[in-house]
Amino acid sequence: MTFNVQNIISSLSKQGFARTSHFEVQMTGPYGLDAERDMLYRADTAALPGRSITTVDTKFTNYGPMNKVPYGQVYGDATITFLLSEDMREKEYFEIWQDKMVGTGAFTQSQSRFSNASFNTKYFDQYAGIVTIRQYGAGGELRSIHSLVEAYPIMMGEIQMGWGDDSPAKLAVTFAYRYYRVVFQKQDQPGLGFGFSFGIGPNGIRGSLRIPGVGNFNADTALGIANANIDGLPFAKIRSSLPF
Repeated sequence: MTFNVQNIISSLSKQGFARTSHFEVQMTGPYGLDAERDMLYRADTAALPGRSITTVDTKFTNYGPMNKVPYGQVYGDATITFLLSEDMREKEYFEIWQDKMVGTGAFTQSQSRFSNASFNTKYFDQYAGIVTIRQYGAGGELRSIHSLVEAYPIMMGEIQMGWGDDSPAKLAVTFAYRYYRVVFQKQDQPGLGFGFSFGIGPNGIRGSLRIPGVGNFNADTALGIANANIDGLPFAKIRSSLPF
């Protein structure tokens, strides 16, 4: 195979480029606060998650070089920067989230050093949530979804204020998470739009609903069961992210 510049141009023209500005971030904390819906449009910068494979050096034979054998993986923290509203409701959201993780007494009104700050940590499943980063194509079509599973804010950056700077205030938040899930939508694959179906069976009427970028939902009227998932995540974790 010979080198041909036209092949490069053809590939770039057909596949295009991923734009770093075409994204949105959805917060799904464990408490379902109303601020989560507005924060969908407040993410200024975000980093798609990465990971590294941990290895151990070993030899397959008595002679020759060492081999790196994988035995696990490590996920790095993710930092997202938010544009703050005038009342700083985004900062309040993360203050509440972190206060639910560790009782720091951040919202106490007492000026005494004997405040009601307990500094007790809560159980992990009480404060872990989901951070969803959606990446879009040039035409606004959904291209990938990265979901940070069991995520929680471990650090809020300081906000620098100054009389000589009138720029929008921003808040950098760093999240730890257990692992991430990702779904890619290729350009040569047919898009999945809204879908609805239902049927009648031995268990009564059963219906299903597909919402792009949100998930698949189904319900069984006879059993009174309603299940939902977003990229395989349980309904209990996404109930506050629904637009209704």
